[in-house]
Amino acid sequence: MFITQSNPLVDVLMDIMNGKKDAEKGAKAIKKVLTHKATPAEIKQQEELIRKANDRFDWLIRFLICRYHFVQQVLGMMEKKPAPGFGTLGVTVQQGGKFTLVYDPLVFNALTDAEGVYIFFHEVLHVVLHHSTCRAKDNHTIWNYAIDCAANQLIPIDPGSCEMPRDKDGEIVGVHVDELKKKPEFKDILDKQTAEWYYDFFLKHMPKQSGKGKGKGQPGEGQPGDGEGDPQSGDGSGQSELQKALDKVFGKLLDNHAGHKEDELADERVRAKVKEIDGNKMWGSVPQTSVEVILAAQSVRINWRNLIRQFYGNMAWHEREGTRKRPNRRTGYVHPGYKKVYVDRHLVAVDTSGSVGSELLAEFLQVINSMTEYVPIDVMQFDCEKTEEPKPFDKKRTSFEFKGRGGTDFQPVIDTVDKMHYKSVLILTDGAAPAPTQPRARVLWVLPENMHPPVTWGQEIHMTRYA
Repeated sequence: MFITQSNPLVDVLMDIMNGKKDAEKGAKAIKKVLTHKATPAEIKQQEELIRKANDRFDWLIRFLICRYHFVQQVLGMMEKKPAPGFGTLGVTVQQGGKFTLVYDPLVFNALTDAEGVYIFFHEVLHVVLHHSTCRAKDNHTIWNYAIDCAANQLIPIDPGSCEMPRDKDGEIVGVHVDELKKKPEFKDILDKQTAEWYYDFFLKHMPKQSGKGKGKGQPGEGQPGDGEGDPQSGDGSGQSELQKALDKVFGKLLDNHAGHKEDELADERVRAKVKEIDGNKMWGSVPQTSVEVILAAQSVRINWRNLIRQFYGNMAWHEREGTRKRPNRRTGYVHPGYKKVYVDRHLVAVDTSGSVGSELLAEFLQVINSMTEYVPIDVMQFDCEKTEEPKPFDKKRTSFEFKGRGGTDFQPVIDTVDKMHYKSVLILTDGAAPAPTQPRARVLWVLPENMHPPVTWGQEIHMTRYA
């Protein structure tokens, strides 16, 4: 979290943690801080500082129209809410798809104008890249670093106009690709990637010692007045040490993400605003590469898993058969109930050749598991021939042995479909094989991104990695 203002209570606690005060003296110092009553002069001085800070905050937003029209336009969508004592800034998603920018006036007043512009840019990018309104990942802490990294790399650095904030020791604050590249474990990190890409990258490359410990999220998270935070799984033990370790690895977070939450209405408002900005050419000094990333983020990602479920749902015809094992919905056990008896079967053919990665096979297994709830499925494996005959896949599994890993030939699959009279066949493959003949059944090709089947018939779905 980005905090620049000195806090007497925090200073005392830090002295205790660093061994500068023993427990007894520390307790006395804490009591003194907590029991101190501000004099009327101190209260008036504090109120004057907050007033001036709020005036400067509003002035800097109006100044943005001169050079950073895009930032000023998006900030215009948000309600600005000063919150003395908040310690940082953060975007909160409210009911009705609205946004509120919560900020601590005194913290913001400690920034230079160029640093303030950078912070505004940062908050706006969280909104237009839909970080504020998407579903957070399982590891919320790493997700926070990932979205900051994705946002910061798009901010144009211009000395005197837009500069990265620094702490009181002169150290750069924030998660930055250029800084991470200096560390051996992150030397392969790429520029201009999505938050999802950085999330996966950090999980794979994070040093083992920094991944230990569990906590409840960022220290001090929670919006003033809303009573909500961003809880994480865990018991909170060692959270402070974990946060310090992660800050050393990735860099200190710039803002507070506790107010982020999934909201489709807010997403649509953002897409409409970005479309308006692009149509009226109000990008200002935003680099073209950053504009392209922002525009790409506005495309609605269709979940390929739902498309597969829809494909099967449209064909899940069934009949009813009486059974005493189920109560009748109207009369209970007085009369027999009914159970579904499916009249069609469907085949799932998994390409186990060496060109299909294990990660995609594992992800596809999850989709097959979900389909067993509403349609009967047989699963077969193939590479250049059938490596396993079709077998009923009638219960969920946590693991599955894939055989083969040779070349690829689709014709054995097509012959099996026609011979056994399947109503449909779903083929998981990378498409790298000769074209087979067309079967009588419906065909669904499921492929990795940018891959295509060798034929023009059948429905095609791509397994988008971050959809």
